[in-house]
Amino acid sequence: MFLEVAATQVLLSTASPRIRFVEFTADHEKENGADWLWWWVDRDGTCYGLLVQAKILKVHGKRWGIDFAYRTRGDDRTQLSKLIGAANRFQVPAAYVLYCADSQYRSTMNCDHPHDGVPCEERDRVGVSTVSALVAETAVGLGRTSAGVMAFHDAVPVEDIASPDHLDAPIVPLARGLDQDLERFLRQPQRGSRRVAKELLRPVQRMRNGQFAGAAVMERASPVTGALFENVPNDYGHFSVPYLAHMLRGLRAEVPGYVRDVLKGRTLPTWVTDHAGGSVVIPDADAPTTASPARAGDGGAGLLIPDEAPQPPPHDHRPGQAA
Repeated sequence: MFLEVAATQVLLSTASPRIRFVEFTADHEKENGADWLWWWVDRDGTCYGLLVQAKILKVHGKRWGIDFAYRTRGDDRTQLSKLIGAANRFQVPAAYVLYCADSQYRSTMNCDHPHDGVPCEERDRVGVSTVSALVAETAVGLGRTSAGVMAFHDAVPVEDIASPDHLDAPIVPLARGLDQDLERFLRQPQRGSRRVAKELLRPVQRMRNGQFAGAAVMERASPVTGALFENVPNDYGHFSVPYLAHMLRGLRAEVPGYVRDVLKGRTLPTWVTDHAGGSVVIPDADAPTTASPARAGDGGAGLLIPDEAPQPPPHDHRPGQAA
């Protein structure tokens, strides 16, 4: 397995030009727990953003894990808590991109929850997956030693949300009295950036449904300027932040200026480059495309097989230099 930085470079260089990306010069992971800003942009300008940190699914002996609770020396805060806090700067959800290699690498992992009859560790396309930081937070709280496997179970293949090929199931929230637009979004199939937001929310909502905390009609969370849904319940459940407000604040009606800068190859503002490692933009996220099939036997994770993966191309590290 590559380290996170190298794995990210391989992923992005391989996915280009389908995606656009910019790598910044400064490394602020120690302070913010954050690597990259990811944005899915639809043709009508609707978009969804995440503040993402990359993590490797690792095995030590027979124990599988992801170091969500990692702390830097001299700092009592975990990277997980810093990531959730740092996401407030950009008013987007916090999430992880998980590099999980192929099914052969995961063959000794044991997850008790199958997916449509397929053992969790044998799923296709999960070599590069994404999951909300709220899922990781809950997994760490339930069992630190098994948190990595729990998060992997709820992670969604990036390939699936980038190129959906089937209708998504409805989400039924516990909160009552939702606005009609939000209720419709949760219950009806979505495409593009809306689909990404819904699929990242799904495991969070499933966890919320299993928590012993009331969720009747409640006060509304503080609105985020430009958010597609500004009237969202302030429901915490057992999470550290209001989960619906946190997950949906990244779903915007218009593309932020710094995302346009990435698409146009312009220099990004310092308030962005000083607080993230880079930015990824997936344009035309709602375009009708078909996910490329996984190679036979590799679980869709060929990018992370060290003997076959291409070496990351050199970067000149100039802010605003898009691929």
